[in-house]
Amino acid sequence: MSSADQDTISKAPTGLLMSNYFTIKNPTNNSSDSSFRFKSNSAFISNNNKVLVLAHGTSTNSADNTAAGSGWPFPIYPAVTDKTGSYGAAWSNLDTAYFKAGKPQTLSAWLSFGSGESSETVNGQGMALVLQNNQDGSTEMGAGQEGLGVYGYDKTTNKGLSTSLATPEAVAKTAVQNSIALEFDTQKQDSASAIYPPIMYSIDALYSYYSANTFDTKSISVPAPAGFPDDTVLGAAGSYGHIALTYPSDPATYYPLSIDNTSFYNSLDKGYSMFHIHRQQGADLSDSTDAEGNKVAWHHLTFRWMPSADLKTATISYSFNDRDPDGSINNRDNRIDDNITVDMAQLGNITSDSKIYWGFTGANNNINKNVASKLVSVESIPDLVNASIDTTVTDTTKNKVMFDDPDGGTGDTTDRKVASGDKMQLDYKLTYEDGREDWKNIAAKIILPKNITYDTADGNIGTIKYENGKTEPIPASALSTASDGLQTINYTFLQNLGNISATSKIADIIINGTAVNETDADIKVNDQPAIFTGSNNIESTSTPRFTVLYKKDWTLNLTNPMTDPVTLIYQQDDATLNLSTKLNYTGKTSPQFTANDPIHYQISVGNHNLTYNTTVSANSDTLSDVIPLRTVIEKAGLDFWSLFPNNETQKVTISAIDNDGVTSNTTTYNIQVEPNHLLELNADEALQFQSINYLSLKEYIHRANNYDVSVTSYRNPWMLQVSASELTNGDSKFNGVIVNKNASTTTILTNNPAIIASDNKSYDTETTTSISKLNKWTTDSGLLLRNYGLSSSKKYSGTLTWTIMDYDNSL
Repeated sequence: MSSADQDTISKAPTGLLMSNYFTIKNPTNNSSDSSFRFKSNSAFISNNNKVLVLAHGTSTNSADNTAAGSGWPFPIYPAVTDKTGSYGAAWSNLDTAYFKAGKPQTLSAWLSFGSGESSETVNGQGMALVLQNNQDGSTEMGAGQEGLGVYGYDKTTNKGLSTSLATPEAVAKTAVQNSIALEFDTQKQDSASAIYPPIMYSIDALYSYYSANTFDTKSISVPAPAGFPDDTVLGAAGSYGHIALTYPSDPATYYPLSIDNTSFYNSLDKGYSMFHIHRQQGADLSDSTDAEGNKVAWHHLTFRWMPSADLKTATISYSFNDRDPDGSINNRDNRIDDNITVDMAQLGNITSDSKIYWGFTGANNNINKNVASKLVSVESIPDLVNASIDTTVTDTTKNKVMFDDPDGGTGDTTDRKVASGDKMQLDYKLTYEDGREDWKNIAAKIILPKNITYDTADGNIGTIKYENGKTEPIPASALSTASDGLQTINYTFLQNLGNISATSKIADIIINGTAVNETDADIKVNDQPAIFTGSNNIESTSTPRFTVLYKKDWTLNLTNPMTDPVTLIYQQDDATLNLSTKLNYTGKTSPQFTANDPIHYQISVGNHNLTYNTTVSANSDTLSDVIPLRTVIEKAGLDFWSLFPNNETQKVTISAIDNDGVTSNTTTYNIQVEPNHLLELNADEALQFQSINYLSLKEYIHRANNYDVSVTSYRNPWMLQVSASELTNGDSKFNGVIVNKNASTTTILTNNPAIIASDNKSYDTETTTSISKLNKWTTDSGLLLRNYGLSSSKKYSGTLTWTIMDYDNSL
């Protein structure tokens, strides 16, 4: 291998031990046709056991050469040597790295293709990630060169001035059978390009046998085969590479075209192109250079498989260049994300438990002697350990959470501005989702963002909180500082994560600190990577970027211009709670508030922290706002009236933060919740009447005590009803009834409910009314006992039933 390749391997991102999961064997599925020259496998595992070397250099294995035709004194035809180039395949070991086709799967790896330099031939041909379902898939392989180790041999037979092509079925038969491939093609084989002439692989006394070398020849007039996914086109393009999905063993993938190679072989006028699915022509698969001028040779790939319930189709989603080599998330322009629905029948007969092979194939050209090796470093194995990381940075002073989207989305919409002096919390949440093994021996390498002073007063730089309730301190001794000021935590977890032998599926790493900026300008803090390397799985993430604002020498003042307390009528129809605020500055030059600047209010009510954002409408020295608190509360999914109970006073505290991160004082609003309306009845415990002689013929018997009934109302007109039961003593009944008597009428109350008092007024304060006073009870009026005649001499008793109700015309 070249020194450049060795350097690339030595700088590969951390990968798993390849020998634990991959098998490399010579192919046995080769065609019996002697013109098929791809008999060997150039792949091997690097000496550090971390990299698959699929193809290296331009050398052709001797098994792929042909001998000269015998004849005397000169051979009938010459030997054909050094044409196949280097090509190879590495397949998963079905005991340790199988792929269940009927279950969602994820794998991730780092790919390296070469520098490109002045020509794409320096990093051609390319490689492919392949899924295949064959009885002994470890010995499957296709053709090299444009075949990338996975596609068929496009045998073109030439005799004199005539050219004939192998059938599409014959080409497909020499590919990896029952397969689906995601190709990363670093060199386009187009018949219109003079750089890539046909390649003669064999010759005999009658014929010469070629690859037309035209798999990427484009033709927009040829329709896609029936049953192929949407966005399928013939051929490909793209300088320094393209990405596409293909069906290698489907004859419909290979399409014969008339070609123009008159510059080389006048009679070679036919060749095969290939149908490419979801072709990404903008994929730059060559090495790049980072902001510091360092060579970046490795490209990250995350590949996901989601089968349908009926196992007829599957969705393949992939993200290319989704991470930088240090493990940080990349959401920049050179990232590619795609989702493709594929036909699972391409894998042959599949059940939900089918274990299929997956692996990588690759090939080099033999045009450029400096062609780079095709390299793969795998960091996660399908279904072995499925894990994820959610990373956030929280400004706990402002309750502002900032995060990055690991799947390439837009992430959060937070403004990502924090003030110097704000309390900060870094949170790395590792979640084991499922798998055949626990995530074992996890070693964390966390590079901390700058411009945060981290808390180590207790001797620890952070804490790991496990799902099982246990905590694990990360000692400050795990922290080191580089010459450029970057701080790195290197720490190995004491617990594995999982549900097999491990007792926790989640580990939450929490690191606290304080944002600091002592300069007179805002500081943009770069994202920093974190890599969590287990013996059987590797995951990486990065912190979001944010800005620490420079310290301001002015203050923001918030006042409450409202009358204290603020009255709120409990459950009043269409009730609102609009709180007025007034803001001004001390020590800031005009304009103090600038049009369109955001103002962020932090609100605390009960045990809930809420926010409200507004925008300055025009330049001003003083800013007055109204916070629609009920709307804010209900948008947060909270029940408004549960926060403001009847007949209680609730405190609401508010502070404001301006566009520069300056935080105001906190001001308090006392919200006095008053009843919507009130109606209460109180009656004395006993009504007693005077004693009389049983022979008495007195018509009305007066009350013997000062009996009274009172009604308390608030915003509620009312009516009072009363009824009386008969007066009895055992089986004896009093010969008379209880009545309500006034100057004009007498109303019998015994067994006859009657309204005896009312008030149609609504009072804004609680008002208590005495019925005896309202009705002007005297000795001869009010509740009396009417005597109808003789009764046995006994003590009689009964029951008065009082009922208070809304007035007829009230609410």
